[in-house]
Amino acid sequence: MALYDSYKTAEAVADGFRYFREPLQEYNTEITRLVAQLYSISVSLKGLEDLTRHRAYQHNLPVIQLDLDLLRASLKYTLEDVLDFFDDLETRRGDSSGVYKQVWLGLCSHFIAESQESLSTRLARYNSFLGDLNRVMKGEYPDTRLMSSLRNHIKGLLFQQDNRLAPRLGSMSLSSPSSNSSSSSSSSNADPGSPVSDRRPRSRRSYERARPVHSSPQSPTSTSSGTFSDIPPSAPDAPDSPTTSTTTTSQSVDSTLASDHWARRVFLDEHPMTPIPYVGESSKCLGELREGVNVKAWLHGQGFEELFQLAFSSDETDLRVCFYIRDDDNRVRIVCKSRRSRSSDYYCLPLNLLEIVRVGSCLQICRRRRGGSELVLWANLKFSTIEQMVIFFCTFLALRSQDSGRPVERIRDYELDEEEELFGGQIVDDDFLHALRVYRDNVSGAVRLQASVHKGEMKRFHRMPVWTAFITESIASRSWMRRLNPKTVVLRDLRRVIFTFPNYNPPQTPKGEHILMFKNRSAPRVSWTRLPNCLICNMTNL
Repeated sequence: MALYDSYKTAEAVADGFRYFREPLQEYNTEITRLVAQLYSISVSLKGLEDLTRHRAYQHNLPVIQLDLDLLRASLKYTLEDVLDFFDDLETRRGDSSGVYKQVWLGLCSHFIAESQESLSTRLARYNSFLGDLNRVMKGEYPDTRLMSSLRNHIKGLLFQQDNRLAPRLGSMSLSSPSSNSSSSSSSSNADPGSPVSDRRPRSRRSYERARPVHSSPQSPTSTSSGTFSDIPPSAPDAPDSPTTSTTTTSQSVDSTLASDHWARRVFLDEHPMTPIPYVGESSKCLGELREGVNVKAWLHGQGFEELFQLAFSSDETDLRVCFYIRDDDNRVRIVCKSRRSRSSDYYCLPLNLLEIVRVGSCLQICRRRRGGSELVLWANLKFSTIEQMVIFFCTFLALRSQDSGRPVERIRDYELDEEEELFGGQIVDDDFLHALRVYRDNVSGAVRLQASVHKGEMKRFHRMPVWTAFITESIASRSWMRRLNPKTVVLRDLRRVIFTFPNYNPPQTPKGEHILMFKNRSAPRVSWTRLPNCLICNMTNL
């Protein structure tokens, strides 16, 4: 079990507090106590990691796993809150001691308001609970009543933290796979390649428009990258200065749209985990750095609320990707946050300026230039499973389609490279005409269904993903699919990942089976040689 991220972040926060001691002599004792507590937490986490790798103790890990996950989730919130206050040091104006005092007092008030106790008291509880977990791992017996009290307190705290911030995405923390750590380090410097030049020739797919060839993404520092003269004026970049000085860590995500948005659910659900080779460059953002700008404060001042945050972490990088949405017009911004020792670098763009393409195990988010004929690399995101990649890809497309800003024209990124379309047909889905496709990933072998808005609908929503479902395991069973009539196929089980709003109701039988109602009796005939015969017969004989 890799606890690297947790104890390294604790150490980074401890190092950050060291800078407070000189300008805040009157608070030196409390600051020194915080530094000591944070280093103690780091040592305890390292000790736990060592015990989980020790043959004599690793069998005790299942006993503490839930408690350890609980503590790490709450600790992560706490440390990120502190780091956000550290970020505020760079945006506040005034003399050094005055700025440090403002941030310190704001930080102290934040933790008192959240849990009615100081940060020092909270860290002491974390330390005590970690001590008990270490004792359990060693086969010792801690005070069960005290441990239960600590557990209940941390559960209550985590409930408050969950309600205040965007949902935890533990199942979708896109960190490097521990099993692939060696291959990751050995290949981290590999060229991610071109999103287009590496594409293999393929036959024209159903409902596919002609797509112009475009060149490889270039670094924004390239001398040939030119200027972004084709950026729509209705979707400007973030301004050079924030419109508000409010500390964003104290703001809650209380927008009805943000709290109920479908994008939060798709990353919280459990999905299959089919590995793909973890190769290519590490996750990073190459955009224009917003120096001296409190990006989060500016976004909140403009009415944006955080939808979710994903961590792309490895030994080499700690990149966070956040999506923000505005309630009144569904405008969406993407923010990349790259952690440094005491602060973070922020990069922000409107989503409708960007396209997304797959290169190996990476998704490359690119800015368009010269009318969209060329792409400039803005961010590189690295994935360890095909499901994580597909869900992020579809979420990106759906959020961009639902954005009410000026839509990007002549988009070419509606399909994921290295996926082969095995079937295409039209279905009537909740009274809407959708295009149904079956994709097989040529790298992992994973198979999935996807329903998208048909090309006859509104231009902005054309080919927007409505839902996808991973069916690799299901298609091996002959009883999974049956024909109800010449136009209708019934699937016994289908776990849809839905990329649209709650009023969408996919058709089901009274028994909860899932209905695919085709528009025409004669669906396209395609090659099904790589899928089980039961699926071939049911789909191609419609």
